[in-house]
Amino acid sequence: MAESTGQVVVGVDADADAPTTAVIAAGAREATRLHLGLLLVHPLPASPPWLVGIEPPRAGGAPQLAQRLLDHLVEKTAAAHPGVVVHGILRSGSPAGALLAGSANAALILVAADARIRYGGLLAGPVTTQVATHARTSVIVVPTSERRRPAGPAKVVVGIDGSRGSAEAVAFAFLQARARTAHLHAIHVWESSSWHGVTPNLMPAFTTGPLHTAADEMLREATVGGESTYPDVTVVREVLYGDNPVHALNNAAADADIVVVGARGGGGFGSLLLGSISDGLVRYATRTVVVVRDGRSPDRAERPGVGGSVGTESARQIGLY
Repeated sequence: MAESTGQVVVGVDADADAPTTAVIAAGAREATRLHLGLLLVHPLPASPPWLVGIEPPRAGGAPQLAQRLLDHLVEKTAAAHPGVVVHGILRSGSPAGALLAGSANAALILVAADARIRYGGLLAGPVTTQVATHARTSVIVVPTSERRRPAGPAKVVVGIDGSRGSAEAVAFAFLQARARTAHLHAIHVWESSSWHGVTPNLMPAFTTGPLHTAADEMLREATVGGESTYPDVTVVREVLYGDNPVHALNNAAADADIVVVGARGGGGFGSLLLGSISDGLVRYATRTVVVVRDGRSPDRAERPGVGGSVGTESARQIGLY
């Protein structure tokens, strides 16, 4: 059963280094929560970049070695998570291509943030961003190293802008909060270049007036269904101000377990595969990021009802549509 269909898919490196260990553990947690199988996908480049002066293995040697390493990783994972059915598969192609090949049928894809490129403050490299951008299902990006979370209740952060994409994200976030016994922080970032260098206490007309009230109402509308379905989840609603929503959400999630966003927001560019905020979080976040693809949340059977955009009327009032 080495196929992606209906499984939680995890991109792995058979070297089983720290990032691989972290992403497998996260994948096993999701597979357990969703009662699904776990598929470990290892890429097998068609033409390995052998170092100059080093003789490559004989024909068939590289795939056989990779298969043995992958089999060992599957056995190790199955032993650590006895309630999860674990399979492994070698797929020819690049690391991103190997994961994307089966993304249409996967329930969920997990990938470790590619930390080999750390210029300009970027924490995720091309493999991570390619998977998050082009996958046809929802993607969880697990950072290579997370800062220790402060003591206190677990925290799930979800970004909301009133679009259908954020509705999908809210539904997924509620289920994550319930599974983690976490507080859910529903956040809308009111973006404006005029906020640059200005703190909220200097803007009472904006932070307490009708526009703020409309933004707060949008958050209430977006979360009321989930609160009714999951009354044990504590919801905290926050309207933040800033000229950079990515930085604002990233800062808000600094002490969170996970941050959830829709793949595309309400910016009006329907052809974009990944919105600017979700793309920015994938690249810069130091916490686990979930990018929920429209219509491809793995929890659709049990999530709060989502029939369309949430908080849309309030969103229009504050100029999002």
